[in-house]
Amino acid sequence: MAEDSGSRGYQAYYAFAIKAMGYLALLGLARFFYRLYQVRTTVRKAGREPGVFLMPHSFLFGHLIVITKLAIKLKTPPALHGQVMPLLLSREYPEIMDAGALYMDVWPMSPPLLAVFRPDMMAQFTQDQSQPKHDNMKQEMKPFTGAADLATLEGQEWKTARSIFNPGFSLKNLLSLVPAFVEEVLVFRERLGKVADNGETVKMETYTTDLTVDIICRAVLGARTEAQKKSVKFIDTMVKQVAMLYFNNDLQKMLNPLIPIRHWIYNRIFYNEMMPYIQETVRNYEKIEGPKTILALALKSYVTEVDVSARGNIPPAFLNGVVNHIKMFMFAGHDTTATTIAYAYYELARNSAALASLRAELDAVLGADCAEAPARIAADPALLNRLPYTLGVVKETLRLWPVVGTVRAGARGFSLLAPDTGVRYPTDGFVLFACTKASHVNPNVWPEPLAFRPERFTTRDEADPLLPPKNAFRPWELGPRNCIGQELASLEIRLVLALTVREFDIAPAYSEASASFQGEKGFQIQLKEMITAHPNEGMPVTVRRR
Repeated sequence: MAEDSGSRGYQAYYAFAIKAMGYLALLGLARFFYRLYQVRTTVRKAGREPGVFLMPHSFLFGHLIVITKLAIKLKTPPALHGQVMPLLLSREYPEIMDAGALYMDVWPMSPPLLAVFRPDMMAQFTQDQSQPKHDNMKQEMKPFTGAADLATLEGQEWKTARSIFNPGFSLKNLLSLVPAFVEEVLVFRERLGKVADNGETVKMETYTTDLTVDIICRAVLGARTEAQKKSVKFIDTMVKQVAMLYFNNDLQKMLNPLIPIRHWIYNRIFYNEMMPYIQETVRNYEKIEGPKTILALALKSYVTEVDVSARGNIPPAFLNGVVNHIKMFMFAGHDTTATTIAYAYYELARNSAALASLRAELDAVLGADCAEAPARIAADPALLNRLPYTLGVVKETLRLWPVVGTVRAGARGFSLLAPDTGVRYPTDGFVLFACTKASHVNPNVWPEPLAFRPERFTTRDEADPLLPPKNAFRPWELGPRNCIGQELASLEIRLVLALTVREFDIAPAYSEASASFQGEKGFQIQLKEMITAHPNEGMPVTVRRR
């Protein structure tokens, strides 16, 4: 009898569990279809605004059919970076390129987008009215930094943090750190020499990533981590954690119950690795003479501008927050710059006239003897500001190969206006995507948009058709939330080019079997573990001494 009673109890419990799961499944299904209806009607309502062009739209599949057909037609590689798709759609539908904005409904892959690639319209939500970052971005970064870093904070919290870190990222301060950066670039140059001597083919992005890790660590922490020679624990931990973020709607990650635990573990490891650097700086930031790290100046700014009473006793809560900011600086500061350096070599190898002009400028400013250049720059870092063509190479590389665009939140009652046509684009319910990739090669904005012409950024002649229009160049975005690290990145890339392009010929070395897209083997790909764009296959190259 007891066994029968226990069996019936188990069966009842099992039946209840099955029924509960069924109700939950029905609830989830109902929620899915409600959200589908909500998204599709929002997109169609926006598409009915006078003058707005909306691509063929399926109520069940949104624009996924249009995008899939185009991907098949163009034979897009599976790894092609998502920021390229608005550009491809604008070329397929000339009405979009002329309009400068595109509604894209790819839900449930992402919230509906309003991709914008006219500078004057991008300015409306980044400069004229700086819209907050979209919640999706904040949720993606929450396990990484608690969404408490300069890229995700909002309002007064963001303003306070930005003002604290601004002094460290000022050009004046960064120039004082150039001698330390020179030491790291010399290690990079030595590595390139070994590659040349061995006749190897290597992935340039791996080498530039190691270099930019070393430089960002010198700039932020004042620490020589030697990432170009060995593994760095806190960087390896950070990269592993980034790989767990949900940038690509990876269900395997989303449904993995161990992911939150692993995030907690990696956060603790990073924190424990960082705190000795931070505590050492806390003890000494007021005593430092000469060049000061970004962290040291941030502590000084906190004491002088936020809490004078904290002198000698920085609150733990502030120091904990500093860890989040440092993590974001480390991530953004090495990844994007490394990619840009790799693409600079790529473009210079394909444009011999630009390479010759660059080398001629370096000879004129730094002297013809390449061996003397490191000491000259270390003694007078301002020499890097006397290299306008070199800066033009950096900017033209970023124009053609921007790594990512900003995403902001639309709002009720806030519309984007196409100034020449008067067409209004409602933004409520949409992610506002400043599609830098499409904007930077928009033929309505840039003459010879696909040509590598660094002189676009050296001309001052208002009548020169190559002169970039106002607000057109925006790889670091414009407005109050522009990239705080742009001066560091620009300085860093100029320094790397100045100390390498006269010593080496660096050429892409893609194999015949390498994937190609529209005749380009170095197309931008989406790595599974990264949101930013990266060169296909990590940019394989050969290096030859000149």
